[in-house]
Amino acid sequence: MGRLLIKLTIIMTVVILLFMPVNKFVKDSYDYNISHAILDFKKDPYPVDIINLGASHSMYGYYFKPTGLSHLDLALPAQTIEYDFKLLKEYGKYLKPGGVVIVSISQITFANSETKNVGNYYKILDRKDIEPFNVIDYYSYLYLPGANSASFHSALSGRLKEFRWDAHQPWANNGKNYSERKYEDVEDQYKEAVENNNIKQNVKQLKEIVDYCKEKGYQVVLTMEPVHQSYQEFLTEEVMNRLVFQYLEPLELDVPFLNYMSDQRFANNKEYFIDSNHLNSKGRKMYSWIVYRDLKKLGYL
Repeated sequence: MGRLLIKLTIIMTVVILLFMPVNKFVKDSYDYNISHAILDFKKDPYPVDIINLGASHSMYGYYFKPTGLSHLDLALPAQTIEYDFKLLKEYGKYLKPGGVVIVSISQITFANSETKNVGNYYKILDRKDIEPFNVIDYYSYLYLPGANSASFHSALSGRLKEFRWDAHQPWANNGKNYSERKYEDVEDQYKEAVENNNIKQNVKQLKEIVDYCKEKGYQVVLTMEPVHQSYQEFLTEEVMNRLVFQYLEPLELDVPFLNYMSDQRFANNKEYFIDSNHLNSKGRKMYSWIVYRDLKKLGYL
């Protein structure tokens, strides 16, 4: 019995020692810490002039610091409108009187209904706002993320990005390969949303966000961030009408809509993009100045 206990102790010790670097690898990964800026704000909040909501295109889209505005970025990758609203209700109280809320609209806005990584919200939202909430998942994500296969695969994928085949690099074939894959993913997501009847709820949620902003005295504006020409070729007028505008226009939200998706200042300039769908640091700064000036023209600032 004593020998068995010793063997089990040795085995457990080895397992723990092997697991520790894996756990640290995941905890240090970019994806695991994707919400760190919001978490930092939560720990030390301050009044802000402008908040942006949305998914990754919005998260990579705005940097208002050079304009002198105080800004809170509440956009996260693959974020649904449902979580846009949850975050707005949690952090909107820090908007200055008459502050601006940017509600980002994209190709996936009305089709995106599944929160793929609920762990992103564990530290920045109250438990009651997280659906579905599971206590075991919650604590394992916070303290043992290396044991979560999705978190581990995400961290590993991030580390292996630089080793992608040439054909899978963001600008292979002038960005067309990436754009085609992205477009196919969007179409698959839209098809699934139609089959599951998820779009109606997202449309309703968007109206609720706009109504909530008006009720709170926030100045709200809809935006659509720029994409590279290689992606625009797939997002034709017919496609965008089907994915977005057939649902958006009947709402008659009576708020400004700043659509920069095909903006020629960005369309053929790879120097402004990480890939054909996301602005880089240079593009983000230029785009934010453009939005800033347009908001001033609207009398929002």
